[in-house]
Amino acid sequence: MTAATTSDKLLHPLGRDGIVSIRMRDGDVRIRAVEGDTLRVRDGSARDLGGVFDIELGEGSASLLDRHGGRDGGAPDLDVEMPAGATLVIETVSAEIKANGLVGDQRYQTTSGDITLTGVRGGLVLEAVSGDLDIRATGDAQVTARTVSGDVELRAATLRSLDLTTTSGDVAVAGRLAGPGPFAIETVSGDARLAPAGDVRIEMATMSGDMHSELDGRIEGSRGHRTLSIGTTGPLVTFRSMSGDLDVVRPLPVATPAPAAPRAVSPVAAPAAPAPAQSAPAASASPSPGEAGTDPEPTAAPRNGAIAAAYEDARLGVLRALERGEIDVAEAGRRFEALDGGAAVGARDSIEETTRVPVVEPDDA
Repeated sequence: MTAATTSDKLLHPLGRDGIVSIRMRDGDVRIRAVEGDTLRVRDGSARDLGGVFDIELGEGSASLLDRHGGRDGGAPDLDVEMPAGATLVIETVSAEIKANGLVGDQRYQTTSGDITLTGVRGGLVLEAVSGDLDIRATGDAQVTARTVSGDVELRAATLRSLDLTTTSGDVAVAGRLAGPGPFAIETVSGDARLAPAGDVRIEMATMSGDMHSELDGRIEGSRGHRTLSIGTTGPLVTFRSMSGDLDVVRPLPVATPAPAAPRAVSPVAAPAAPAPAQSAPAASASPSPGEAGTDPEPTAAPRNGAIAAAYEDARLGVLRALERGEIDVAEAGRRFEALDGGAAVGARDSIEETTRVPVVEPDDA
């Protein structure tokens, strides 16, 4: 089969392990995995693809570059069908991205557009500034995600590795953690919820955040460094944060309807009732003051208005330098320690009751 292009459609024999690259400023792009080895691209507005994109087709590759940046005739609105195991690379500024059923390597990069992935697995790399990331992995996945202010929600059947970093966005991760890892979550001020399906050991290092758990297992350590062991085996998860809190919650099973086709991907359903094995009474939250391994809350020294304002400006300057990439998290920590004199500042905000995070069940593929 040779490539065929009409005004609003493109067909190209990509191969089952080819690579697709799409670069567009804004608009919408929807990607769906299909059987076979053919790439199909269609513009939902029936516009001429060749008039909007610079298109390069090769043996096992296809590249679409939005030459107008969405300024000529409106933003692109793409429907893409591609072989499930092919590699996908998408770079956008504000385009909304949705992908379903892909199992090859995938890289997504956006500034403000949201990214929604369902029924995926394999190596996933996602980078965003203010866009939200919503990932549903129904098989083994290795996930690397970076955001500045966007929220991240990740549900996976099995995570083989996790490297998740955000500045102020909140994070929710659910799934079984197994494999070589590493498993790391790092925030500046964002909070995190972790719903591990299976044994795990958690180490938390923070300046003013805290850890809470509703699972069996004792939280140990002093303010600023907590550890939690669930079960007797399992990988190590590290959580690093300046002021974010970590809540460890029960995973809930997700009902998986029978697939309509061999490669159909089951949608994430509403959380079902907890499985019997998970119905044990919840462990208490973090120990109250006076229990072993617990330090009392530090009390911030009083400041007058001018000093307090200068202090807050200095903290904001550190956060902005971190967001611009001028310093790393370790350097930001050192600067905060210098500002705070080595002590946490302010009382911890109260946390509302944690919403439990459903876990995606593995598919049968």
